[in-house]
Amino acid sequence: MSLQQAACLLVVLVVFVALTQRGRMQPFLALILAGAGFGYAAGMATSQVGKAFGLGFQQGIATLGLIVVAGAMLTEIADATGASARIRAAARGWQRRSLPLTLIGLIAGIASTPAAAFAVLSPLRRAIGGQAPRPVLALGLALSASHGLLLPAPVILAAVTILGADWSTALLYGLPAALLAALAGALVARTAVADDDTLPETTEAMDGATYHAPKRAALVLILVSAALIGLLVTQSLGDIASEPLGGGSNREFIIGLGRPLVLLLVGVGAMLLLTWHWPRGGLSEEGWPGRAIARVAGLVLTVGAAVGLSKLAQETGMAEMNAERLLGWHPGPALALVLPFAVAAIMKLLQGSSLVAAITAAGMMMELLAPLGLGDAPGRAFAALAIGAGAMTASHINDGLFWLVTDAARLRPGAALARFSLGTALQGAVALAALILLRLVTA
Repeated sequence: MSLQQAACLLVVLVVFVALTQRGRMQPFLALILAGAGFGYAAGMATSQVGKAFGLGFQQGIATLGLIVVAGAMLTEIADATGASARIRAAARGWQRRSLPLTLIGLIAGIASTPAAAFAVLSPLRRAIGGQAPRPVLALGLALSASHGLLLPAPVILAAVTILGADWSTALLYGLPAALLAALAGALVARTAVADDDTLPETTEAMDGATYHAPKRAALVLILVSAALIGLLVTQSLGDIASEPLGGGSNREFIIGLGRPLVLLLVGVGAMLLLTWHWPRGGLSEEGWPGRAIARVAGLVLTVGAAVGLSKLAQETGMAEMNAERLLGWHPGPALALVLPFAVAAIMKLLQGSSLVAAITAAGMMMELLAPLGLGDAPGRAFAALAIGAGAMTASHINDGLFWLVTDAARLRPGAALARFSLGTALQGAVALAALILLRLVTA
């Protein structure tokens, strides 16, 4: 049954691409149809389909959707104060505008989720790269590479904790693998799309009356972006089971710093207060809040529908059952890392959540490390890293990050699958190859 359900998901993906590419159907509506079609084809009852999709939709809106709104509001304020134009003017002389975004993505990828990091970095990314799709892909792929391989990102943290791997060893070998994966992502971004040098869209508020103190506003935008990423990284540290930042109420407070509502209030509040941008009618429906909400309303709904589709896939249990089919395969010592990578990659591909993929794959691999020759301390670290790399492989329509990148790069879903999804798959392959080579060299 699990194979048939996986085949149903593949058919749904093909039909979705046909509807959005050929039929030009709006992605949100196409995802609604995809979710319902998959649920019924997978053998779920009507009540199960409605409940699972609804829960996923709520989760997507309440978490990632609110952060997307925060990023849109910051973008509107950055445009109106001249921050975007100031940074854009400075970036005109850069030969490789994607390079700083790749480096930023490598650092920000250790945040609680790569999608949240991408959303809060949207104003800065847009100021540096304009509307060009190449910087968008470079940032999205760098975030993905870092999140699967660098501690304390939750995906690799979960795998390291469950397998009992050594942190320092995982960090030692994860860093070069992440750098190589990010380099591969940068090459994909460079070759897959043109570097369109379109200026950022301006808003009606960008005129002589409100376009003030752009130098200060640019500095504020950089500082606010760094602070929001810092809050998301702090949340990742707070989630560590050993509680390095304290437990109890202190831990709850630390985790709460990265909640969507807190990010919105801190980011927007700091941007307004530090730039002192208070145009007449600025808080009205016609002001920056109204424009921001109108700009991302469709994207927020699409993200909710994508998480709804992911939830439906999780409810079927097909990802776990298909991943378990691989457990009887025992590759030779040289290729032992292929198994944990493949288990995590199948989990990610079929149900969408990288964290769920890493946790489940690590649990499945616990008893198999010794037979695979990975029972020693370095072997456990390499196995955890292989799981992290697999859990970030082949992001597609059931992943919120896919839709943020698709929207920012102004790509049709089919084009995004051919660029971002294949880019994450290539990054996974490069990371796996690097880990295998490191394992052979250090064995």
